[in-house]
Amino acid sequence: MMNINRLTAHAAWPRPRQGVGDLLVDRWLLLWVGALAGYAMCGRGFAYVGLPPLFVGEFVLMTGLMVLLMSRGLFPVMNQPVTWAIVALASWSLMRTLPYIGDYGFSALRDAVIWGYAAFALIVASVLIASPNRLAWLINLYRRFAKMFLIVAPIAWLLTFFAGDAVPRWPWADVPIIHAKTGDLNVHLAGIAVFWIVGFAGATHRLWLAMLLMMVPAAGMKNRGGLVSFVLACMIAVCARPKSRWASRMAWAAVIGLTIFALTDLHIPMSGQKRDISFQQLMSNVMSVTGQTRTNALEGTKEWRLHWWRDIVDYTFNGPYFWMGKGFGINLANDDGYQVNADESLRSPHNGHLTMLARAGVPGLALWLTVHAGWAIMIFNGYLISHRGRDPAWSALYIFLLAFWSAFMVNTCFDVFIEGPMGGIWFWSIVGVGIAARWIHRHYPEVLYEDANPRRA
Repeated sequence: MMNINRLTAHAAWPRPRQGVGDLLVDRWLLLWVGALAGYAMCGRGFAYVGLPPLFVGEFVLMTGLMVLLMSRGLFPVMNQPVTWAIVALASWSLMRTLPYIGDYGFSALRDAVIWGYAAFALIVASVLIASPNRLAWLINLYRRFAKMFLIVAPIAWLLTFFAGDAVPRWPWADVPIIHAKTGDLNVHLAGIAVFWIVGFAGATHRLWLAMLLMMVPAAGMKNRGGLVSFVLACMIAVCARPKSRWASRMAWAAVIGLTIFALTDLHIPMSGQKRDISFQQLMSNVMSVTGQTRTNALEGTKEWRLHWWRDIVDYTFNGPYFWMGKGFGINLANDDGYQVNADESLRSPHNGHLTMLARAGVPGLALWLTVHAGWAIMIFNGYLISHRGRDPAWSALYIFLLAFWSAFMVNTCFDVFIEGPMGGIWFWSIVGVGIAARWIHRHYPEVLYEDANPRRA
C-alpha cells in the first residue's frame, strides 16, 4: 500500500533527452497551454488570432502533428484501447467528410473539427508519456491558470455583455477580439471548483472562492447548460471527497449568497439582451431544465431544440440516414428547416452528440459513444485502483479529469460547444491527459509526489 509521506523528492522517472526534438516539444507545450488559456478567457475572439485561413487553433494542431511524429510516447499511446476507438471514429468520420469537400469546401472541414480535434488527444498523451514529469508540471500550471482565469474571465464577461460595440473587432472577421460565452465560462469554473475540492488548491485564499461563486450565477443567467455542468461536476467531486473543506466552504457560501440575492431582489438589466441578472431569472433557468417555466423565451428555445432533436433521431434511426448520416459539410439548420439566423450561421443542433448522429449516422454515434464511454471507464477504474491503494494524489487527479470531462459532455448537450476550437481543443486535450495519466500511473506513479501532491483531506 503506497504512502505518500514515504516518497521523497528523489523519486526517479525518465528525464527527457535535451535534443532538438525535445526542445521543440517543450516549445509546443507552451504554445498549446497558451492557446488553451486564450480560448478559456477570451472565448470566440481568441479563435480568430492569426491570418485567414490559418488561425491559432489550426497552427497549434499542425505543429502538434509534427511533434506527434517526433514524440517517443506515440508507441505507448497506440497500445491503448481508447486510442484505437478514437482512430475508428476518425476513420468513419473522415469517410463521411471527404465526399463533401468538393461541394461544400471549407464548410466541410469546419464541421469536421468535432472529431478532427481528437488529434489533440493523441498529441497531448504522447507528449506527456514521453516525459512523465510533464504531468506534474501541467497540474501546477493549472493551479496558476485557475487564479488568472478568475481575474480575467469577469472582465471578459463584462466586456461581452455590457460594452457591446465598444469592443474592437478583428479587421478580417466581424468578431470582437473578446467574446465570452457564458456556458463556456461555467464549464471552466466547474473545472476550477473541482480542482480545489479534490485537494489541489494549495495555499488558496477564500477571496478566490468568493470570486468563483460570484461568477457562477452571473454566467448561469444566460446559459442553462453551463449551470447544469457546474453543478454536476461539483457533485461528482463532492461524492468522491465528501470531507473536503473546499466543498463545505462552497456549499455554505452558495447558500448565503443565494439567500442574500433573493432577499435583496436585485435586478441588473443587460442592454440588448432578453434576460436580466436577477434571482427570478436564475430560478427560471433552473426550472426550465427539468420542467415548465412561465418565461416564454426559455420555453421557446427549449421546444425549438427538442423538435429539432426529435427530427434528427427520426430520420436516422427510423429513416434514410441510418447508416451514413447527412455528412460533414451540409448546413443542418438549413436542411432540417430550423435556421434562425439571417446570415445562416447556425449549422448544428445545439447538441454535439446529435450532431454526430445527424452527420455520421448511427454507426458514427456508436463509435462516438464507445470512445467516451471507454475513456470514462478507464479513468474511473484508475480512480478505484488509486482509492483502494490509499493514493490521494492519483485519485484526486482521476476525479478532477472525470468531473471536468463530465462538465464538457453536459454542456455540449445544450450548446454548440465542442464543434469549435474554444470547447473542442480543451475537450480533446482533457481526453489526452486522461490517456497519459492512466499509462503514467501504471509505470511511473511517483511523478505526482514531487510537485503536485494534494493536501490530505
